[in-house]
Amino acid sequence: MEGSHARAEGAEDRPRVEPAGELLEADAAPKRGRSWGRIALVALGIGLLVFLVYEVGTQDLVQRFLALGWRAPLILWPFCLIAFVDGWAWTYTLPSTGPGRLSIPSLTMIRLAGESVNNLTPTAYLGGEPVKAMLLVGRGITAASSTVSVVVAKTALTVGQIVFTLLGIMLTLERFDIVHDGDVLFVALCLLGVAFVALLVRLQRRNLFTRLAGFAQRLGFHGPRIERFAATAPSIDHELRGYYGARAGDFAKSCFLHFIGWLLGTVEVKVFGDLLMYPISWRDAFIIESISQPLALGAALAPGAIGFREAGGVAIFGLLGLDESAGLALWLLRRVREAAFSAFGLLYLMVATRRRAAA
Repeated sequence: MEGSHARAEGAEDRPRVEPAGELLEADAAPKRGRSWGRIALVALGIGLLVFLVYEVGTQDLVQRFLALGWRAPLILWPFCLIAFVDGWAWTYTLPSTGPGRLSIPSLTMIRLAGESVNNLTPTAYLGGEPVKAMLLVGRGITAASSTVSVVVAKTALTVGQIVFTLLGIMLTLERFDIVHDGDVLFVALCLLGVAFVALLVRLQRRNLFTRLAGFAQRLGFHGPRIERFAATAPSIDHELRGYYGARAGDFAKSCFLHFIGWLLGTVEVKVFGDLLMYPISWRDAFIIESISQPLALGAALAPGAIGFREAGGVAIFGLLGLDESAGLALWLLRRVREAAFSAFGLLYLMVATRRRAAA
């Protein structure tokens, strides 16, 4: 009895340790909820895609695809230009001295690897950014410089996208005679865009990563990764402030090149329309590509945005008075192109990961 009593007292003195099963179940519950949510979004997207195919008619779609014939590989060349220009834009966010000057083809492949993860995961197009940083570290760039480069490049990409989308909104309003002189409206929209970008840059210059690390720790996140991130955060913030303070010209060049990349998306719409035997005017191609950007962001949490992008494309074609079957065919061609470049990116990621493990 005394021995039993002694053990009971010792048990009361020691802090209670939760059984492993309870911890796993508590952690797995929200994950199961997220998994079911993703499954529901995928099912909804597939159902939406099936409905669209049924509505426009499979025969019309098949005829359009068969008309491609030997020209089918031509669907790849516009995005080759886009990928090259975006890789070129990335060079202006890397360290200007030291081992950080990678070639444009290398950066293009690293970017494709990250974007393939973005396209395949429901992470609002952010899941591939750590992959890009990891691959840069594998090329000899410090973790802080890699993170700064990825953050600045994403910001420059967003700036180019905002300008491109605002231009598309102005053209859309003019096309439907909602406004006759879009200059004033465009200037007003640009001022809003400038205010947003200024706020974004200001946030990044005010110890963003140190605050994120502290916030994560206050929420109870701990472990080696969080500790490494917290240790690196001050260096990241220091380099980020230094970049915006000393390399404003490079940031402007990166923004401009990313804007050119978005403009080249208009070329892809135009080329795809011609390949599908459904010529689209340059103005409508610009509107289609620019207005599709906010729609794509709206579907960013759905895995692959399956069905949602296609529905948005069909809606835009219908809004412009264009053939909706051509719109669905064009977005399905984009799926094929995206799958091809995602395969290139994933193959590069696999090879780079193996090399890093073997080193």
